[in-house]
This record gives sequence, structure tokens and C-alpha cells, in this order.
Amino acid sequence: MMLRRMLLSFLILACVGVALAQNGGTLTVTSQPSNCWVRIDSVLVGRTPIESFELSPGEHLVQVYPPQTGLWNLQEHVSRVIIHSGQEVRVHARFSTPVLINSVPYGAELFQDTTRLGLTPLYVPFEEYRGKLFRLVKEGYRPYEFRLTERKPLLARLQKAEPEAVSSPSRGKLLGFISRRNLKSKFSLLALTVATHWASFYFKNVADSNFDKYKRTADPHLRQRYWDNTRKYDRFSAIALGASFVSLGGLIYMVIWK
Repeated sequence: MMLRRMLLSFLILACVGVALAQNGGTLTVTSQPSNCWVRIDSVLVGRTPIESFELSPGEHLVQVYPPQTGLWNLQEHVSRVIIHSGQEVRVHARFSTPVLINSVPYGAELFQDTTRLGLTPLYVPFEEYRGKLFRLVKEGYRPYEFRLTERKPLLARLQKAEPEAVSSPSRGKLLGFISRRNLKSKFSLLALTVATHWASFYFKNVADSNFDKYKRTADPHLRQRYWDNTRKYDRFSAIALGASFVSLGGLIYMVIWK
């Protein structure tokens, strides 16, 4: 009789243990700020806060992304948690609010004191750099200094550096009769100027369209693709605009001195 009771108790405990193992535990994920994307074991499960999410016992990978994540600001909170049956595990991710720093033209180096932070456009954590002095440097342009005091995005319009004056003998009259020589070359340069300027305008519109999609979408993969397209077409636009200025300079030279 005693042996039967012991066996019965053992079977009951085993059944309870199996039931608990099958039920697993729960995970709660919070963040500062809220509304951050969460992946568990590489599967997107939603935005914070996530309350009492059921998981099987064992180790799990938890990734939390801030709302402004992307190529500019690769912040990510990664942690590994171990889930036990019937227990709750809490994960809290804290992100400093980033501020967008950009320049016209883009691609300027951003320095804080002597530390190079990257090329514009980029995000910097506001709380970490609040009140500090920054400097934007780009070849051919004057350095631009500013102090980070507000959370709103900053757009710096860089001014071209004044070239050193070089004296050279005049090779033509600025005003007066324009020579009819080399008309074919002049019209070719004119056509090239118009075509490259139009191409720059077109690529810029495509880049702006992708950037608008990047700001509206919430899917991290789509945001990455739209941002890559934005940078690509911005680069094409800058190249086309540079070619337009070069051809325009050649046209002016041909008209005045040739």
C-alpha cells in the first residue's frame, strides 16, 4: 500500500513537471522611449511595451531597436535571456534620443572636439552631446561650428571657401562681340549643361521620394532599402549637378575667350 502511494505521488509530480515544462515562462520587454521594435530569436514580435509574452524554456535572443534606427544611427539593444517554467523575465532597453545632423552639400566630416563622429547625414545621441561644440569640415568649404542645444534636426549650409587671388593676363574681352567660331562646340556644351542639370533634378526627385517612403514606413528592412536608394540617387544627383557646372564653365569660357 505504501509503495503504491509513493508511485502515485511520483507520477503526479512528474506530470506536474511535464506540464510546467510545456507551459514555459513569460517575457516582458519595455523601453525608453517606448514604441520600439522587438525581435525574439530573429522573429519580429511587435513594439514595446510587450507584456507577458509566452516563450518555451531555454535561452532566447532579444533585440530591441529604437524608433529612429537606420543607416544614420545603428543603435540596438541585444540581450540573451534564459526562460524558466512558470517564471517571468523582464528586459528594459534605454536609448538616448538622437538628433539628425545634415549639411548642404552632404558628406561633411562632423567633429566633436578632436573626435571624428562620421559624415553627414548622421544621428548623434542628444543627451550624450547636449551643450557640446561641434565642427563640420568639408574640402573647399569654410568650417561650420555650432553648439547642440535643441533636439530638433540641424541643417548646416556650408559656404564655399574664397580662392586665393591669382593675377593672370587677360585673354579676352568680357563684353562686346561674341565670336562665331567653334559654334558646334558651344552648342554641344550648352546641350550637355541642360541635360546634366535636368538629370540632377530628376535624380533629386527620386531621392526625395525614397526619403519620404523611408520616413513613413515602419518595417526595418524597407527603411534600409529606402535609405540606400536615397543615398544612391542623392549621389547621382550630385554627380550630374557637378557635371552641369563643369560644362557650364566650359561654355562660358568658350563664349568669352574663344
